[in-house]
Amino acid sequence: MKEGVATICIDLPTGRQAEVVLKALRPETETSPARRSRVGIELDGRRILLRFQAKDTTALRASINSYTRWVKLIEETLSKVESF
Repeated sequence: MKEGVATICIDLPTGRQAEVVLKALRPETETSPARRSRVGIELDGRRILLRFQAKDTTALRASINSYTRWVKLIEETLSKVESF
């Protein structure tokens, strides 16, 4: 199978929210339990850059789905906490 790569840029409402997302996801990128994929994460202002590398497209898709769901969950949690 062919290796897959992808880069996703996620714009967040504020730089502070982007920092929270970065801090929440960084441990996942450093100790990934799956050996079929790796993810790098960077902060660029209020943007999060996720760089995916996987041994195959199935692993790439699974990794992208996991990280995008986590970002969405973190965003939803932050919006609820900040509304108090």
